[in-house]
Amino acid sequence: MSRYYCPFCSSRYQFHKTSSEGVLICGLCGDPLVKKPLLNSRRIIGAVAASAFLAPLLIMIIFVIKDLSKDKHPNNSDSLVLLNFEKSWII
Repeated sequence: MSRYYCPFCSSRYQFHKTSSEGVLICGLCGDPLVKKPLLNSRRIIGAVAASAFLAPLLIMIIFVIKDLSKDKHPNNSDSLVLLNFEKSWII
Protein backbone atom coordinates (compact mmCIF):
# COMPACT_ATOMS: atom_id res chain seq x y z
CA MET A 1 0.00 0.00 0.00
CA SER A 2 2.86 2.39 0.59
CA ARG A 3 3.66 2.38 -3.13
CA TYR A 4 0.48 4.36 -3.77
CA TYR A 5 -0.11 7.99 -2.84
CA CYS A 6 -2.55 10.81 -3.39
CA PRO A 7 -0.91 13.73 -5.22
CA PHE A 8 -3.42 16.21 -3.79
CA CYS A 9 -3.37 15.42 -0.05
CA SER A 10 -0.61 15.74 2.51
CA SER A 11 1.34 12.51 2.98
CA ARG A 12 0.96 12.72 6.77
CA TYR A 13 -2.81 12.40 6.77
CA GLN A 14 -3.39 9.96 3.94
CA PHE A 15 -5.24 6.71 4.38
CA HIS A 16 -6.31 4.40 1.61
CA LYS A 17 -9.66 2.89 0.82
CA THR A 18 -10.82 0.48 -1.84
CA SER A 19 -13.75 1.55 -4.00
CA SER A 20 -16.56 -0.79 -5.00
CA GLU A 21 -14.76 -1.40 -8.33
CA GLY A 22 -11.58 -2.49 -6.52
CA VAL A 23 -9.63 0.73 -7.22
CA LEU A 24 -7.57 2.26 -4.43
CA ILE A 25 -8.82 5.75 -3.54
CA CYS A 26 -7.73 8.40 -1.06
CA GLY A 27 -9.72 8.34 2.16
CA LEU A 28 -9.64 12.15 2.46
CA CYS A 29 -10.51 13.48 -0.97
CA GLY A 30 -11.75 10.38 -2.84
CA ASP A 31 -9.39 10.69 -5.80
CA PRO A 32 -7.71 7.57 -7.21
CA LEU A 33 -4.22 6.89 -5.88
CA VAL A 34 -1.13 7.16 -8.07
CA LYS A 35 1.54 4.46 -8.05
CA LYS A 36 5.05 5.61 -7.11
CA PRO A 37 7.71 4.63 -9.64
CA LEU A 38 10.37 2.27 -8.29
CA LEU A 39 13.26 4.05 -10.01
CA ASN A 40 13.13 7.71 -10.81
CA SER A 41 15.84 10.08 -12.02
CA ARG A 42 16.37 11.66 -8.59
CA ARG A 43 17.12 8.28 -6.98
CA ILE A 44 19.48 7.24 -9.78
CA ILE A 45 21.45 10.51 -9.61
CA GLY A 46 21.61 10.26 -5.82
CA ALA A 47 22.92 6.68 -5.96
CA VAL A 48 25.60 7.66 -8.49
CA ALA A 49 26.67 10.65 -6.38
CA ALA A 50 26.80 8.59 -3.19
CA SER A 51 28.84 5.85 -4.83
CA ALA A 52 31.27 8.45 -6.21
CA PHE A 53 32.00 9.61 -2.66
CA LEU A 54 31.95 6.18 -0.99
CA ALA A 55 33.93 4.16 -3.54
CA PRO A 56 37.36 5.67 -2.68
CA LEU A 57 36.69 5.10 1.02
CA LEU A 58 35.76 1.46 0.46
CA ILE A 59 38.79 0.89 -1.78
CA MET A 60 41.06 2.44 0.84
CA ILE A 61 39.62 0.22 3.59
CA ILE A 62 40.12 -2.88 1.43
CA PHE A 63 43.76 -2.01 0.75
CA VAL A 64 44.44 -1.24 4.42
CA ILE A 65 42.99 -4.60 5.50
CA LYS A 66 44.95 -6.37 2.78
CA ASP A 67 48.14 -4.56 3.83
CA LEU A 68 47.65 -5.44 7.51
CA SER A 69 47.14 -9.10 6.72
CA LYS A 70 50.53 -9.36 4.96
CA ASP A 71 53.45 -10.56 7.03
CA LYS A 72 56.09 -7.85 6.88
CA HIS A 73 59.74 -8.84 7.25
CA PRO A 74 62.40 -6.23 7.89
CA ASN A 75 64.89 -5.65 5.08
CA ASN A 76 67.96 -4.41 6.90
CA SER A 77 70.69 -6.86 7.94
CA ASP A 78 70.77 -5.91 11.65
CA SER A 79 67.20 -6.91 12.26
CA LEU A 80 67.70 -10.12 10.25
CA VAL A 81 70.61 -11.06 12.50
CA LEU A 82 68.47 -10.41 15.55
CA LEU A 83 65.68 -12.57 14.14
CA ASN A 84 68.10 -15.44 13.52
CA PHE A 85 69.60 -15.02 16.99
CA GLU A 86 66.16 -15.17 18.63
CA LYS A 87 65.28 -18.29 16.64
CA SER A 88 68.47 -20.05 17.81
CA TRP A 89 67.44 -19.50 21.44
CA ILE A 90 64.02 -20.97 20.84
CA ILE A 91 65.38 -24.18 19.34
